[in-house]
Amino acid sequence: MFEMLFQALVFPGFLAAFVIGFLYLGIMRKVAAHMQHRIGPPIWQPFLDFFKLLSKENIQTKDSVGFLLTLCPIISFASVLTVIIFVPVAGFGMVSFQGSVFVVIYFLVMSSAFLALAGFATGNPFGSVGSIREITQLVSYEFPFVVSLITIGYLTGFEIIPYFSLHFPFAFLAFLTGVLGKLSLPPFHIPEAEQEIVAGPLTEYSGPRLAMFELARAIGFWVLISIGAVFFLGAGNIVMFAVNSLALLFVLIIFRVVFARLRISNAFRLYWFIIGPLAVIDLVRALVGFY
Repeated sequence: MFEMLFQALVFPGFLAAFVIGFLYLGIMRKVAAHMQHRIGPPIWQPFLDFFKLLSKENIQTKDSVGFLLTLCPIISFASVLTVIIFVPVAGFGMVSFQGSVFVVIYFLVMSSAFLALAGFATGNPFGSVGSIREITQLVSYEFPFVVSLITIGYLTGFEIIPYFSLHFPFAFLAFLTGVLGKLSLPPFHIPEAEQEIVAGPLTEYSGPRLAMFELARAIGFWVLISIGAVFFLGAGNIVMFAVNSLALLFVLIIFRVVFARLRISNAFRLYWFIIGPLAVIDLVRALVGFY
């Protein structure tokens, strides 16, 4: 009982997700800044931003839907946090059963869907445009992302366990680009294009509500990198998990620095007509045993 409680609240549960998720964001911003010959913010800046938002006031406009403004960040946060229950992080797993891959897919979609709903709840035109883009991007990246998880899941009984899957390079590529889309990282930061629509779905959010969305994003960062380290790179112990996680983080930083933001139409075509079919090739290889 104590062990389960420790895993749920400390590691790999909420506390680890909170600390390491924000740490990943801070490292990404700092390393990306140095790659662009900037100083950048300190690594602990995401923590400072989060706690500062908690001390601010929730502002609500007359056109917004009050209960949805509060409900959306809570469900988005709770959904992505639930996923970590099914991922054996560094050998510590809370719940494991055949078919858990589909549960993980469901909760990840729930988190993104309520982020999109949040923009409509604000009553702000920038928020609505951002939500439309979020939904369009969700439909785009979810196809190759789900195919990549099902490809490896077929070989593991659809259970998330350590599995080295680099002999399925297209599935791994689909997973990485799906992570970029889910986290709205360049070149897929289309729903929150600051130069066009301020902050997209989160334009009218402030205070603890915005802090909850930032927390959901940080935990999503931790969860998705953990899935990649375990399910695609075969991390079965704490050392391999740390090495694989940092390697994936560095790859995501490279994507952030090198590529500029795509148009939503280009992102849709890239996911559905290039990455998606490539992922299907690896799925067929897994089904017929050609690997």
